Amino acid sequence: MLYRVKDLSPEQKHAAEILLGHSVSGDEAVSIKRLDPATIIPSKLSPAERIAAMQALDQRFAARPVPEVSPEEEDILVREAFHSTRQDHRPVS
Repeated sequence: MLYRVKDLSPEQKHAAEILLGHSVSGDEAVSIKRLDPATIIPSKLSPAERIAAMQALDQRFAARPVPEVSPEEEDILVREAFHSTRQDHRPVS
């Protein structure tokens, strides 16, 4: 379910901020989804290992230059990537 933050009560907004771990503004939306326990795969990493892994990823991506692409090129690349994983996908116009 998708909720507009501006439509939430103060208590609901506060709960969303606690769950997300950061403040939210009125022009944002939040989504709440329930998952069956069987779909939640627990991490095999300790909290310290997870932090180290995220820091390693941050360093790896920071070291790579980000090519300048236009919004049109970006859209084409995203569509190509999506189509390569979902051959039966038909874009919605």
